[in-house]
Amino acid sequence: MDIPPAHRLKAAMNVRRFVLPALIPLFLLAACAGTPAKKPAATPPKPIAEAAPAQYTPPCAQVPTTPAQAFECDRRSILAMAGEFRVRFFFDETAALAAGYAPHAAQRTGGTEMVEVIEDNGRHIALQHILVMKMGEDVHVIKHWRQDWHYEPNDLLRYRGRGRFEHEAVAVDASRGAWSQIVYDVDDAPRYTGIGRWTHANGVDAWTSDLTLRPLPRREYSKRTDYQAIEAFNRHTLTPGGWVHEQDNTKLVIDADGTRHALAREHGVNSYTRITDLDFGPGREYWAKTKAYWTSVRDAWARGAAAEPSFVLEPDPDSEPRINELFGQAERARKGETVPLAEIEDVLIHYGLPLTPPPAATVP
Repeated sequence: MDIPPAHRLKAAMNVRRFVLPALIPLFLLAACAGTPAKKPAATPPKPIAEAAPAQYTPPCAQVPTTPAQAFECDRRSILAMAGEFRVRFFFDETAALAAGYAPHAAQRTGGTEMVEVIEDNGRHIALQHILVMKMGEDVHVIKHWRQDWHYEPNDLLRYRGRGRFEHEAVAVDASRGAWSQIVYDVDDAPRYTGIGRWTHANGVDAWTSDLTLRPLPRREYSKRTDYQAIEAFNRHTLTPGGWVHEQDNTKLVIDADGTRHALAREHGVNSYTRITDLDFGPGREYWAKTKAYWTSVRDAWARGAAAEPSFVLEPDPDSEPRINELFGQAERARKGETVPLAEIEDVLIHYGLPLTPPPAATVP
């Protein structure tokens, strides 16, 4: 998941300490100009991987030998992705798959982010990402993406392209021992779902998804109109210094009739390295003041997503107006106002969620 462009969050721009008005890339690519008289020795490129600390205790010191041990190892691995991190995002188009296609420049961005466990009932774990960026004397905070993990799911909410989501049943054999990962946007809208199994071999804890379809990434939402979706394999791997999310992406053109055409192949690496030199207190303060509001938003999204076999978010899953409206409501909640549930539902219904009213309270 990449850092959202600043213009996506206009509704919250007036808050100095709690909303990020501009996200500054930490890693820029630059081309050398001119031709030197004598070519200097080439400098090897800096590796993407971070150096590992000398001491590390993995969540699973031994390979699990029973389903119960594997389940506990899986849980510890998911929970190990929580913490405080420096994040770096690397995306490189590695192959032009369509005739006449010219690959785009590599992308390098980054930031600092906390990952909080906001739900854990054993078979379901939710991790909320919150950006906390220090710029000069100011600290800016923004709610980022969320990842939910479900053990042995019987249903997946799959993205099908052009704004449509559809429920897909999971066979018993495919579900046994597996975890689904559902990734949500900054406003808790669904983005994509994958299913796979954690492995704990050779001292490495990792999860690899099946092939998943997801909407146009936000890093290219305002820049690209030549493709509509990404088909990807995702791998999450714990490292001595944190964890890494690797992506094997294929950028797809999806026609109105659903026909798909591959445009380019892309390799993505999102690295999360634990840090101790930044105060993430403002992020926790923001979450303490807004988590009740965002809980209501999550519940409304969940009710709507479960109401129909499929639904279409308009004008697309990454709708800027919808995100701006919900972040505007969140800012009201941060200032102490209680946002009525009806207002939240009105926004979601307007953009295509098939919401039904919450069940009426029963009187004993």
